[in-house]
Amino acid sequence: MTKKTLLFVWFLALSLTGSVAHAHSLWLNIDNAQPGVGQVVPIEIGWGHKFPKDEIIKEGFLKELYGVDPNGERVAVEQISLTEYEFVPKAPGTYTLLANTHPGFLSKTTEGYKLQSKKGLENVVSCFRYDIRAKAFVYVGKEAKDPEKAFGDILEIVPLKSPKDVKKGETLPVKILFEEKPLAAVEVKATYAGFSDEPHTFAVNTATNGQGVAHIKILEKGDWMVNIVHEVPYPHPEECDKYRNNCSLTFRAD
Repeated sequence: MTKKTLLFVWFLALSLTGSVAHAHSLWLNIDNAQPGVGQVVPIEIGWGHKFPKDEIIKEGFLKELYGVDPNGERVAVEQISLTEYEFVPKAPGTYTLLANTHPGFLSKTTEGYKLQSKKGLENVVSCFRYDIRAKAFVYVGKEAKDPEKAFGDILEIVPLKSPKDVKKGETLPVKILFEEKPLAAVEVKATYAGFSDEPHTFAVNTATNGQGVAHIKILEKGDWMVNIVHEVPYPHPEECDKYRNNCSLTFRAD
């Protein structure tokens, strides 16, 4: 089976007509999120519908994974395998890890799914252009704090309290930004490792208020993922119907 055929089969799993929650998500599993200076930080690419482990991301689908150091400078992350990466912090402070996939079009036709826009296709049922992103933090040293600014992703989750300080029973407030502006009335979902092995199943379902802020109740200790899917109309309906933006934030709660 060719790579093109494999990608075609994989995209059949995406639902164009059902809930946006059925889209694939990208997340970062961080082992040793509070290392010392000079310690290796292993990173695993999470992909699919079930946190923390689901599918293996297809080769070439991930566009980039990089870090931002406490001074706002970009730092390299070394790839070890298709899903495994690592980096070594060289100074105290908080490092932000950011990942994204190559954006692209997916069209559903009466004959099947096509990895392209509507242009040149016949009998198109629907189309979306996807943008999928992920964020996580690594804290080096006891005084490390989360960056107060956003990083300019089209859809972004910004914690208003440091996730490393949130404990079971407490609430993590997050601000959701779309095109760097607060996004009101958007659904926010979160879950923790071990909650469920069923796809599209989350422990917490809430929504942002008028200021784009949502509150995530931390029900258990362990690894957590917050996930947002947001759709807007595509500006050229003859080419595609909508943008589908998906982003996640992962962290460990004590």
